[in-house]
Amino acid sequence: MGPAIYALSLIGVGIIVGRIKFLERVTKPAFRSLNLAILWGMLPIIVFVSIARYSRDQILSFGSAAILAFVSMGASFALAVVFSTLMHHDRKTTIAVTLNAAFMNVTYLGLPIVYAIMAGMGGPRPASAYLGPASLFAVVIAVPNLALGVVLASGAAKRRLSAGSVLENVLIFPATIALIAAMLFIGFDAHLPDVVSETFDHFLAKPFFALMLLFVGFQMPIVDPRKYKSKLATVGTIRFLVSPLVTYGLMMALGLTIGDIVSRPSLIMAIMPPAVFNIFLAHNFNLDRKLYGAIVFYLTIISLFIVLPLMIFLVF
Repeated sequence: MGPAIYALSLIGVGIIVGRIKFLERVTKPAFRSLNLAILWGMLPIIVFVSIARYSRDQILSFGSAAILAFVSMGASFALAVVFSTLMHHDRKTTIAVTLNAAFMNVTYLGLPIVYAIMAGMGGPRPASAYLGPASLFAVVIAVPNLALGVVLASGAAKRRLSAGSVLENVLIFPATIALIAAMLFIGFDAHLPDVVSETFDHFLAKPFFALMLLFVGFQMPIVDPRKYKSKLATVGTIRFLVSPLVTYGLMMALGLTIGDIVSRPSLIMAIMPPAVFNIFLAHNFNLDRKLYGAIVFYLTIISLFIVLPLMIFLVF
């Protein structure tokens, strides 16, 4: 429960700051700058250091995190389409349900939560050791979220996008660049200096993750959930039941154990709530921001205070 309280406290501060009207002149440009700092600075540093600190053999040993992420995402995506078809959702609602069911908040929320939980649990490995597989999992989710999200949202808004512009968005995504750079770094058998890893572990990780959680709260609109009960139930069922069960089943099929360095961060990532990035898509493509906001906000609360503690109690 400690990591959930820590995370929700920071998210709560972000929500409160974002609702103080007389501070908007200061907070809006400040958090806009914070988003740029996270997107182009903090997140690439986290991904690069979390991957580049390992050898090629070590990367291969937890490369199964990428498989777990891809299969969990694919199963959630397919099931969301099936549910929406059975419930006769219109096109925009189907896209909203699919985006929020398939793509979880792995970057702004997932990475900080993995770090906080593993730090709180202790054990023979430092919390930063789990960021390698967590970062692989996150990038596998984030890149399709960026590409498919833009394609689906533009389709819902009846805008046309070329394949080239979508590919360009993916390739210039900072986390993608950081992952490619880290893999090249490993491919050439380069060694990340200890001072870089130690500086990240001791001085950068905690403030980076705290700022990311603050930003999650600032961007999260609060709306009445009653209008969206069926959509919340559909997305919540996929995110908190189907996704972790698929991930757990595949872990067992791959011969992974709960104590494995891949298993815990992958399970934590698998039950993360829908991505805040989906709200950005709704805003930029003039979709139903209240629907997207309700799904992200209320499922984030459920994830942090019910699902996550329950999983830690039953599985960890």
